[in-house]
Amino acid sequence: MTQKPPRILIVGAGMFGSAMAYHLAIGDADVVLLEAGPAPGCGVTGRAFGWINVINRPPQHPGYALLKAGFDAYRDPLVVPPQMLEGARSGSLIWHATAGETEDFGLSHQRAGEAVELLDRQALAKLEPCLRNPPELAVLSRNDLALDPARLARAFTDAAVRAGATVVFGQDVVGVEQVDGRPVLRSEKGEAMVADVVVLAAGSGTGKLMQALGMDIGVRTAPALLLRYACSTPVTSRILRMPRLELRQAADHTLVVAASFVDDGSDDLPRRLGEARLAVMRDELDLPEGVTLLSAEVGQRPTFDDDLPRLGFASQTRGIYLAVGHPGVILAPLFGKLAADEILQGKPTGLAAIPTA
Repeated sequence: MTQKPPRILIVGAGMFGSAMAYHLAIGDADVVLLEAGPAPGCGVTGRAFGWINVINRPPQHPGYALLKAGFDAYRDPLVVPPQMLEGARSGSLIWHATAGETEDFGLSHQRAGEAVELLDRQALAKLEPCLRNPPELAVLSRNDLALDPARLARAFTDAAVRAGATVVFGQDVVGVEQVDGRPVLRSEKGEAMVADVVVLAAGSGTGKLMQALGMDIGVRTAPALLLRYACSTPVTSRILRMPRLELRQAADHTLVVAASFVDDGSDDLPRRLGEARLAVMRDELDLPEGVTLLSAEVGQRPTFDDDLPRLGFASQTRGIYLAVGHPGVILAPLFGKLAADEILQGKPTGLAAIPTA
């Protein structure tokens, strides 16, 4: 008698949810991906900068090895099919306020085994002629990727559907509970959806759903600003991170800028910050005429006090699996594969158990 495939409900079609739907679907699970919005990656994923790297974390960070594994997973065709990375660009350039700080930064990553190079001002100017004031020293990380996270989430979702998964948009899940030892999701309309495993990959919303079970997983939000600018010509083919600016350029020439954000309560603050950042770009780069701000969006990134993500079955529950944390875009393909192996084959992820209070 053929064993019935496990029914798995995934809440959230962001980077974590879409990658898990793909890996579970190709593992022959009965997958249903539920998304409150109208499309994959329409939440915090669509407000992510899209820098696949290791270099943004110091080598001594407790999550550095995990981040490296997530970075390497992008080059494994069994984890990320190469066609999903069409349009991605390679390479980043980083420098700090002083040459000494930049050198220390680069050497620390070289000692950790990363493929980074130190470039002097002349070499940098040849690579990036758009720079108006090239620094004395910069760090080149050739293998970094710049990509559109929402596009990648769509690619994973589409591939999951081709593998047999079902995707339901406009499905707002408001509660999770356990009935007769099985996890049950409750929709906004009161519908009950029963599964063998429920995967909660809804960003900070995962914490709210777990609270319905009386459990606090400790997730909080960290706001970040994503700015997009219309641009008519190529400016750079690499990610640039300098003391006053962090940007990349998309294939359609749109300039994408990441910035920190502290809310002051005013509705127009994101746009004001976007206009101020445009002035900084004009100081730092030779821009064409007509560069204008297209959008200024705040993304609420889910984080934890220890700055580590969470992946695995929640303790004190049966069949409830959590996937939440930052940096989700870097870790999502790896987490999708690890989760599928654990859920379908019982293979441990190697990560610490998830505490719930």
